Amino acid sequence: MKKREYPKTVLRKKLIKGAFWTVFALVLFLSVVAIVRVGNAGAGEAAEKPGQQETQRKVNIAAGEGAQSFATNFATNYFNWENTDAGKKNRVERLKPYLATGLDEQAGLSFDGMEWNSSHTKSQVWGVEETGDDTALITLRVQHALTKTTQSDPKAAEAAKKTPSKVKEEKAGPYEKYFVVPVKTDGQAFVVHKVPYFIAAPKKPAIISDTAVNEDGKISDSKLQDEITSGLNTFFKVYTTGTQDELSYYVKDEDVQTMTGIITFKEVKDTVIKRGKAKNEYQVYANVVFQENQSKGQVVYPYMITLVKEEDRWFVKSLKNQ
Repeated sequence: MKKREYPKTVLRKKLIKGAFWTVFALVLFLSVVAIVRVGNAGAGEAAEKPGQQETQRKVNIAAGEGAQSFATNFATNYFNWENTDAGKKNRVERLKPYLATGLDEQAGLSFDGMEWNSSHTKSQVWGVEETGDDTALITLRVQHALTKTTQSDPKAAEAAKKTPSKVKEEKAGPYEKYFVVPVKTDGQAFVVHKVPYFIAAPKKPAIISDTAVNEDGKISDSKLQDEITSGLNTFFKVYTTGTQDELSYYVKDEDVQTMTGIITFKEVKDTVIKRGKAKNEYQVYANVVFQENQSKGQVVYPYMITLVKEEDRWFVKSLKNQ
C-alpha cells in the first residue's frame, strides 16, 4: 500500500507544534530545577543563621574592653585607702559596686597590722585570660604610693623636758605590682566574683635586638657617598624645620609628615649604601642625630631610607625607622 503523504502545510504545522511542546517541556523542567535550588539555598542559609547566632553568643565580653576598663577602675578604688576606722568604712562603700554578692567586703585586704595609707597612681592592662564563657582573669600592672604619719610620745618628751615634736609624714614608693582581677558578666555589666590577688612580675624575655646592618652589597664610592649624604642633610633639615609643602618637594610616592617643632636635625652618620630594586634607586642605612626641642637632649635614630635620583635631584621614596 502506498504510504500516505501529508501536504507540506500540514507537515510544517506538525513540526512547529512538536518544537513548541519540546521547548515548553524544557522550560518547565529548568524552572522546577531552579525552584528546587533556591529552596535548598534558603534552607542552607536558615541552617547557618542559628550557627552564626551561636557564634555571636560565644563572644566573652568579660574579656573585652569594657571589662578591662571595669577592672582598672576597681583597682583605683582597691589601692586607695586610709588606715583609720573612717577610711576602712569609706573603702567598703567604694568597693561595694564592684564586688559580687557574698564576696569579702574589703576584697581580701585585711587591716590587721596595717601601718600605711595607700594612694593609687597608675594602672594598665597587662593581660587577659578567658576562664569561661562569661568569666576572665584581667591582669593589671599597678603602681601605688604609701604614706603614714608618726608623732613622738608626749609623756616621753615631757620626761626628757622637751617640746613634743610635730606630726611627721613618711612616704614610700611608688611600688609596682601585678594584680589579677577575676571578672564575671551577666552580659550587660561586670562584677569581681572572686578575691583579686597578686602575682609575680613576668620575667624579662631573652630577646636580642638585631641592630647591626648587614654590609653585604655595600657600595664603596666616595663620590656617591658624598652626594647621598648631602642630599640626606638637605632632606632632614627640611624634615625638622620646613612646612609640609616644602617637605613634599623632596619626597616621592611617600606620605612623610614634617617634624617641625618637635625635633631639630643635627647630622647623618654611619651610612651604608646599597643598590635598590630599580634604576637610580638606592637603599641607605644611616644613624641620624636630632635634638629634642624642649629638653635639648639628643636622640639617635637608625633609619632605612630608599632614595631615587631623577634629573640630578634626590627624592626620598621611603623612610622607615629601624
